[in-house]
Amino acid sequence: MKITFIRPSLNGTPSSDAMEPLVFAILAGLTPPEIELVLYDERLEPIPYEEPTDLVALTVETFTARRAYQIAAQFRQRGVAVVMGGYHPTFVPEEAQHYADAVVIGDAEGVWEQLVQDAKMGKLQPLYKNSVLGKNQISGHSLAGLKFDRRLFQGKKYLPINLVQHGRGCRFACDFCSISTFYGSQLQQRPVQEVVAEIESLNKNFVFLIDDNIFVNESQAEQLFRALIPLKIRC
Repeated sequence: MKITFIRPSLNGTPSSDAMEPLVFAILAGLTPPEIELVLYDERLEPIPYEEPTDLVALTVETFTARRAYQIAAQFRQRGVAVVMGGYHPTFVPEEAQHYADAVVIGDAEGVWEQLVQDAKMGKLQPLYKNSVLGKNQISGHSLAGLKFDRRLFQGKKYLPINLVQHGRGCRFACDFCSISTFYGSQLQQRPVQEVVAEIESLNKNFVFLIDDNIFVNESQAEQLFRALIPLKIRC
């Protein structure tokens, strides 16, 4: 089985400031090793619609939704199943279901593994929901042991910055923020030692910590920053 990951650009044109789409490193880390994986980032390269594949998975943000729907239509016309996930499909799944064979609500952990198995059996479900989302709700998975498989990024001309995630969510849950709508008031953080070990393995001097609010837990933030001092990197 082959899965094609696609990161849409804003309007189908390339970009000179593209950074690695970390979500696909997460999905690759959750995918069984016997599954063939390939990534096409439209910000860097054209999408080969005629290339054989069994499943297409798109990450969709609101500003790329229109383009993602256009891409999905091209593959579905060719008989290829399409799955969509990300913030936009999570917030408006009924809309996304018009353009995809399956929609993932919430984070991928805990549902992507089942989705892949269903796709292998030809029994893809229309909706996969990680957990109950919204104000004051708690999701059902831990970030401990999270694996990032970055091999998909090799050979692609991304900016020379490694994206690293320490935590997700924000306990303040401001009513104007999309983060609180997605995660509620929960805060999930990876063990500091796992984050440090990952950064050590990257062997690059520049790291972008992409947490929604890395300072929301001050004691853990201090623990992380002190652990990073010996690495002599720039964050």
